[in-house]
Amino acid sequence: MDALERSSIAFRKSLLSYVDTDGRGLLERSAPYHEWVQSRRKLRVWPYSRVLMAQVGNVSRASNEFLANEREYINFGSQDYLGLAQTEDVKDAAREVIAEFGVHSAGSPVLCGRTRLLVELERKLAAGLAYEACIIYPTAWMAGFGMLASLVRNDDVVLLDSLSHNCLHEGSRHATPHVKKFSHNDLSEVEDLLKAERVSRPADGIFVVVESLYSMDSDSPDLAALLTLARKYEAIVLLDVAHDFGSMGATGRGILDNLKPGDDRPDVIMGSFSKTFAANGGFIVCSTAVRDYVSNHSPSHVFSNAISPIQTAVAHKSFDIVFSRRGDSLRSQLKENILRLRAGMEAGGMFVAGTPSPIVPVFVGDEKIARLTSRYLTDNSLLANLVEFPAVPRGKARFRFQVMATHRHQDIDAAVRIMIASRNQAVAEWESSPSRESE
Repeated sequence: MDALERSSIAFRKSLLSYVDTDGRGLLERSAPYHEWVQSRRKLRVWPYSRVLMAQVGNVSRASNEFLANEREYINFGSQDYLGLAQTEDVKDAAREVIAEFGVHSAGSPVLCGRTRLLVELERKLAAGLAYEACIIYPTAWMAGFGMLASLVRNDDVVLLDSLSHNCLHEGSRHATPHVKKFSHNDLSEVEDLLKAERVSRPADGIFVVVESLYSMDSDSPDLAALLTLARKYEAIVLLDVAHDFGSMGATGRGILDNLKPGDDRPDVIMGSFSKTFAANGGFIVCSTAVRDYVSNHSPSHVFSNAISPIQTAVAHKSFDIVFSRRGDSLRSQLKENILRLRAGMEAGGMFVAGTPSPIVPVFVGDEKIARLTSRYLTDNSLLANLVEFPAVPRGKARFRFQVMATHRHQDIDAAVRIMIASRNQAVAEWESSPSRESE
């Protein structure tokens, strides 16, 4: 394969080109995708599968997927929003629990996998969100999938925001053939769907599934209005609070802080420890009756080991910090960093989507320019995650900067300079390249 052909493959194809590759054998099905990845690696426009060589931090040592080319990077690619994974007291919590509970749960949570510590954390989460009960899963993906897989039945319908997380799409698809996606945050379309579905299925469940903060666009639904619509048509509301719970809001409860006392609330809330609480793990909070049903019908809960004692202890400690005066201070610092990064990018002519949150989507648009930009970010020691089609619409490629309370002003200002210079360098290279001439 010559350089021009390799360049054409690397810049003109996407993951979607290889989803349904034909062939009887595994090699026939996987080789075309492998060649595409190899072509991107050779042109240094494959920014995925990086490996951290030390702990997460505002500056981190990282290598490529082959443990080569290790260097120090300004890190805007990790989602430790309040920086708790970097603190000694949270690390101490992990060390101390080993003496009492060991390192492994060694069982399903419906058998012998739950520990006293896990039960206490479930109670703490339920109380913190003002629900009766909680179920904790080893990962947030398992929580989202398991929630839908257990609650939604074959004849039910799921109305799903088009930008919802993969676990919500997969859980819906697993549970029922009746999944209808609505345009992102479009409540008018939601009402049209609710009205039609309630007429056509008067006795079935209608589930409306949304997120509190969407990770690709950094925006949120009008939750109070959505809840009012859902109740009008006797629908069930499931809310994913993975990104803003703990990191945003007047009391640290994200979008839920916008609800007034006495307002309706989602039937089930699903969340994650991995963004703000320094641990793997996910959870749902719900009524006691729903908990009893889900805990024995959710496949990713019943047929998996419970979360480890170490992760449980870390989430416990992090929860206490998040909902304390120290947590308030960390959220204040995080917000200051978010606003500084957004302002710097916008002043440099970059388009930044959404509202201020720990996710700052900086748009490049064209996938070819975005892939070249990723090369220059790496060359200039900046980690930021490229998101491209089909994860986002074609022509809407962006870099998702994930901000931490531990970022310093000099980290933010350097990231702005590097991002703008890298994008400009990518544009100049593409406009003068032979690949562009062959379009």
